[in-house]
Amino acid sequence: MQLKILATVLAFYTTALLAIPPKTDVVIETVDGILLHAEYVSENEKNHVVDIRAAIFPPALCEAKDWPKYLPKGRFTKSEKLNNGSCRFVGSPFVARSVALTGEDIKRRFDTTLLTLSAKGEKKQLPFFDDTSAAARGFDFSANEEPAKGETPLLGVRAFSKDSATDTLQTVDSAGKRETLYPSRNLFHKWSSLDPRIGLYYTPLLPTGAINILNFGVIGFTVENSIAIPDMKFLPLKKYHLRLRGGINVGYNSFSQDLYQNGQAVSTGKITLLPVLAQLTLFWDLRPGSWKMTISPFVRLGDGIILSTVQTQVKPEFMPLLAPGAESSRSGSYIGNGFSSSIGFEIRPDKWPVAFSFDGGYLMHAQDIVGSYFMFNAGAAWHYGVNPPEPKMLPIQYLGAKSVVLNLKGTVKNPDGTAINAATLKLTAKGSAVTVKEAPTNDKGQYAMELEPGLDYIVEAHKDGYAKAIVELPLVSNDKRTRDQDFILAPLTYSLEGVNFKPDSDQLVTGKAPEKALTELVAFLKKNPEIKIEIGGHTAARGDDDPATIRLSEKRAETVRKYLIAKGIEEGRLTATGYGGSKPIADGKTDAGAKKNRRVEVRILVD
Repeated sequence: MQLKILATVLAFYTTALLAIPPKTDVVIETVDGILLHAEYVSENEKNHVVDIRAAIFPPALCEAKDWPKYLPKGRFTKSEKLNNGSCRFVGSPFVARSVALTGEDIKRRFDTTLLTLSAKGEKKQLPFFDDTSAAARGFDFSANEEPAKGETPLLGVRAFSKDSATDTLQTVDSAGKRETLYPSRNLFHKWSSLDPRIGLYYTPLLPTGAINILNFGVIGFTVENSIAIPDMKFLPLKKYHLRLRGGINVGYNSFSQDLYQNGQAVSTGKITLLPVLAQLTLFWDLRPGSWKMTISPFVRLGDGIILSTVQTQVKPEFMPLLAPGAESSRSGSYIGNGFSSSIGFEIRPDKWPVAFSFDGGYLMHAQDIVGSYFMFNAGAAWHYGVNPPEPKMLPIQYLGAKSVVLNLKGTVKNPDGTAINAATLKLTAKGSAVTVKEAPTNDKGQYAMELEPGLDYIVEAHKDGYAKAIVELPLVSNDKRTRDQDFILAPLTYSLEGVNFKPDSDQLVTGKAPEKALTELVAFLKKNPEIKIEIGGHTAARGDDDPATIRLSEKRAETVRKYLIAKGIEEGRLTATGYGGSKPIADGKTDAGAKKNRRVEVRILVD
């Protein structure tokens, strides 16, 4: 009975394993312990037909006269003896072609691909074996055993250490899903989007209210650990981010002061404050373009409890004056409510995971004793939720397929079809911010770049003064050697040439020129659905504007807006504004100048 159950489990395991779609390159371990690096030719219910690139036989088979029946006779020759007694066969490129294996001949199959890129520029792609704490390992039959430090070498397996000698280690499964093995995301990296932190602050307090036993604050320290709430964008602040951060503030403050009676310091008083406050801080993140840091003004509110102790001690020289039985010292502990408010700013350099902050405000507490203070903070916080090192996205090129370099070329144009020179094409891999390549356009607006297929690429065309254009190119196979991709870049502000109106009217003048300009604008907006524009109406400038001129320019801009909506452009992407004659581009006192000023402009809105 047990044998039947075991046979059923093995049959199920083998069937499930063989149901995995084969990749171009696999490693097969046979029931006889033979390792085959093979390329699949075909597969059906009974047979797996493969071309064998390399093989490693166990010592027992190296000396045997009769090999397993599934191996062709006379094809495995010129073996290389290995140190452990095994023998290796490496083909150029194949040892044997069209070898038929049955499901019963196969013990297991490795279908995953390991992608690596070492610091020395060597790129390897090998069938994946396993992943250990020290290294990721892949099958490499042609190389000698290369164990990671502290690990036992395995036959036919090459180790890639997870250290500075390697840039990136990735696996890709049969569905094309990637997993980065190195550099890895640790616990801190997983918190990077929330940006938690822990800080140490210097906090002097200056008393302002009625405190019976002291009138001067000394020092205190605050430890903060907070978690950021995701970014929020507000309409009045389109260019910047407002960010909420919640956290806990735990502080320690100690004060001491002589207590006077009849003009004499007769005793010494000491008070300690231990505020435990829940804090909520609103940051306004500003990032000057040329500065490698973020500056964030903030407003902070805190509420919680304050633990305090009070001690008084009569000075030694006044002890003889005490009445018999009178106390020479007193002490007490209290718990009360605490509230704080402050404003300040934070500086976060790009280079270090540290934030420096400065703020000032007000702290109050109410209990058996009442206190109010001016509060100042100066300190630094460590961002332990740092961003992980970014892995390089490596193209997938199955070992059985000939590597093909794909030539990407095209032209960068204005909406009217004229070429744009000195534009730049930037190529990145989808899911990565690392630039793979950059290429400029020539004087005819043409560009060309060579790239390896096997990735989803993002291509961005940009030039100063123009709205950038972005195209996603999935190039996951080697089926095409050349691909044409043109880009249309629109200036951030440009006039619709030929678009004009009848005098003192918002009725469009028809003709070939205005129709061409509007058709080009429609085509541009449809190819770039993320772009929003402002349509500006301008009249001939012949002096000061009056309300009627402004209204006329608004109507003209609205006419163009309605035309674009009728052609299928979403109305939420279009804004119509009338400027009257407030923005002339020529001398409005001449007929030629007035004609230039009477125009419709398109301005691309950039967040």
